[in-house]
Amino acid sequence: MKIEDLIAEKNEDDRVSIDGTSIPVKVLKNLVDEGYVHMRPYKENKTFSFWGKSCTACFTEDQLLERA
Repeated sequence: MKIEDLIAEKNEDDRVSIDGTSIPVKVLKNLVDEGYVHMRPYKENKTFSFWGKSCTACFTEDQLLERA
């Protein structure tokens, strides 16, 4: 899914729920600024894969919340 679609028309103080995990919009906006375009949640191990044209990363819920 596209990160931009998830955060469209949301404020930085809002949160987005993805497969039962609440992620701050600010974190997702920062990831977009770093070049990430897409994300895929992996519910079975509670991780999130992010990728863009020249970057890829996988974060746990805790790692994402630390970026807030």
